[in-house]
Amino acid sequence: MEVLCMVDKQVIEEIKNNANIVEVIGDVISLQKAGRNYLGLCPFHGEKTPSFNVVEDKQFYHCFGCGRSGDVFKFIEEYQGVPFMEAVQILGQRVGIEVEKPLYSEQKQVSPHQALYDMHEDAAKFYHAILMTTTMGEEARNYLYQRGLTDEVLKHFRIGLAPPERNYLYQRLSGQYREEEFLDSGLFYLSDANQFVDTFHNRIMFPLTNDQGKVIAFSGRIWQKTDSQTSKYKNSRSTAIFNKSYELYHMDRAKKSSGKASEIYLMEGFMDVIAAYRAGIENAVASMGTALSREHVEHLKRLTKKLVLVYDGDKAGQAATLKALDEIGDMPVQIVSMPDNLDPDEYLQKNGPEDLAYLLTKTRISPIEFYIHQYKPENSENLQAQIEFIEKIAPLIVQEKSITAQNSYIHILADSLASFDYAQIEQIVNESRQAQRQNRMEGISRPTPITMPVTKQLSVIMRAEAHLLYRMMESPLVLNDYRLREDFAFDTPEFQVLYDLLGQYGNLPPEVLAEQTEEVERAWYQVLAQDLPAEMSPQELSEVEMTRNKALLNQDNMRIKKKVQEASHVGDTDTALEELERLISQKRRME
Repeated sequence: MEVLCMVDKQVIEEIKNNANIVEVIGDVISLQKAGRNYLGLCPFHGEKTPSFNVVEDKQFYHCFGCGRSGDVFKFIEEYQGVPFMEAVQILGQRVGIEVEKPLYSEQKQVSPHQALYDMHEDAAKFYHAILMTTTMGEEARNYLYQRGLTDEVLKHFRIGLAPPERNYLYQRLSGQYREEEFLDSGLFYLSDANQFVDTFHNRIMFPLTNDQGKVIAFSGRIWQKTDSQTSKYKNSRSTAIFNKSYELYHMDRAKKSSGKASEIYLMEGFMDVIAAYRAGIENAVASMGTALSREHVEHLKRLTKKLVLVYDGDKAGQAATLKALDEIGDMPVQIVSMPDNLDPDEYLQKNGPEDLAYLLTKTRISPIEFYIHQYKPENSENLQAQIEFIEKIAPLIVQEKSITAQNSYIHILADSLASFDYAQIEQIVNESRQAQRQNRMEGISRPTPITMPVTKQLSVIMRAEAHLLYRMMESPLVLNDYRLREDFAFDTPEFQVLYDLLGQYGNLPPEVLAEQTEEVERAWYQVLAQDLPAEMSPQELSEVEMTRNKALLNQDNMRIKKKVQEASHVGDTDTALEELERLISQKRRME
């Protein structure tokens, strides 16, 4: 295998040229030849009809269902949940080019918070050693053994023990770090006597790592019945390296697994994640003793396409599930309902790992089924309560894309209600369908700002500009001609960014594209998707520009008309007349 000590643009280009996107994607999803392209089921959103296109001659993919686009590096980034540089390394290994160093860097960059990372790593090693190798750790180890944990599990999760003494860790690390670093870490605090005291003492310690596997925080659990500490769990406070509303327990291990399974189990506690692992399921995470936040959801969206919610079976767990569904929004999600008010750890203790694995993989329900169960009126004889229940569920049913699934939910409702049959419930659902259709039509009739669409057709302006940009990308001469023109600029902001980048680099290297916003990336693949003849006709560019300019004038006319209407509405005659003059003048220009 060829080894390259320094990664430069040429090497990245070489890797890309040797890694055929059809073969790379074909390793993980089934692709069928469809004309010039390849078609398959999108790995980034649930679908039954293939809408995921792989364009071999231009080496990019595009899903007409969810709008995801990218080159071979982008696919590895999104599918495996890794940064660009790691995607380069993965593909480099595939084609026989080993990438050892970060892009454009002679040496590994040191984080400004490196001392905090080092201190947390030292603390994790210390706590784990106390648990596994000392006399004081033996009793705690026996407690964990009784709960079904093995040495292999303790090592996998790096579980440790904070000693009963209040400054044991500080004594161990004293002299290795500065005082302000001790205070910034959250692992210590100053006593009234102005002495450093360990934050955690006499607790089973669960280290929390970030997506790169670096220890950034801890959660400590009491384990002795005689312990006077009030809270069952104690978590690290927020620090420069730990945001409890973003980080998730076991995410660094789960994301590796989710690259294959394309789903992540979301649970309430550490022991639940450990229980899932003991049942053979590694792609499970938990929030750090906090409710699921918007930041958590955004974090998860970057690393998986689907969530499986596994909260406790008690009332608090059900309420947390409802809140989590609200936060998750439109992300694909399934729910595992834990029976008998149990959590996954308790279920494992009672029934064993095989039963837990079956429960987690084979008994999932949809959010609508969960809502039906949750909102079903307690008094089954109360007619008004039943009507309100159906009217609450009906809008949720019509959001389901599959008509077959909608019908099955109607059957579930009919079976659960004494006073209503299938036809009556279907009528209420049909009313929701009509209301939804009406809202959709109203939305279409309203003017909307021009933005880069995900799946819709490009506007006339954007189509013309994509055409121009495609020719610039293909021909340095065309690009240079436009660069010499001071009167030319793109109306679409994303295209203007791409135009500036082409002017700067002459092409668009993968490493540069990876640094752009999602909108700019998407715009680039809209350009690549232009199906234009190989040969450019003599008048082609001027004709496209003419089309674009006419569309721009029409767009401007619409804006002026709106201003005239607004001014007239408020009685501002002067402004209305002024804008009307502009409109007349503009129309003359178009003649």
